[in-house]
Amino acid sequence: MIYKTLKHIDFQAAQELFYNKEVLTAEEAQLVKEFMPKAAKEYLFYHNWNDTYLNLNVYSEVEKEIYDLQKEIGF
Repeated sequence: MIYKTLKHIDFQAAQELFYNKEVLTAEEAQLVKEFMPKAAKEYLFYHNWNDTYLNLNVYSEVEKEIYDLQKEIGF
């Protein structure tokens, strides 16, 4: 029973990371891969130069473009 509860807590942690964090450490990415392997394969991009993963599920070029445009306009 305790093992099942710990698995549930780990699954919740993996979901929290996958849906909210843009850059994951190797350990965090491993947790996501363990509980959400299909999503991890599709959305996590590994950066070998700093051993991190970019979470494309959260990262958005659209938001960056809007931010850049606002800077250019002066907002």
